[in-house]
Amino acid sequence: MRLAAALFLVLALSVLGADKKKAPKPPDVEVLEASAHRSDGKITLVGRVRNSGVKPIQGLVLVFDFMAPGRQVVTTQRGGVDEEVLNVTEEASFHMQLNEPPRAVEFRVNAVDEAGRDLRVDKPGPFPIE
Repeated sequence: MRLAAALFLVLALSVLGADKKKAPKPPDVEVLEASAHRSDGKITLVGRVRNSGVKPIQGLVLVFDFMAPGRQVVTTQRGGVDEEVLNVTEEASFHMQLNEPPRAVEFRVNAVDEAGRDLRVDKPGPFPIE
């Protein structure tokens, strides 16, 4: 009888625990605008991002994945934003000039903080390279 009661209790707790689903965490960074233009063997990237998370981001670094047709990543390049600390809901712009990756036709934006922690990005692209 005790064994049956114990099994029932374990089964009931596991069923109750299975029904609870964690809500997905909100993104840390939102890409508001992003564009890329080719000229003289370089790609100029311009855009704006916002801290859409719940805490300030120290040393935001943007990671750009350049993709060939078929969305195969051909290279990844990094660049920072001007602001040292990006507080919650604050926006930052980026403007950088990078060497043109061969065969790249679009790019996607990812982000890390100064400690190298991957940040969740909302609206990461892909964006066309014009």
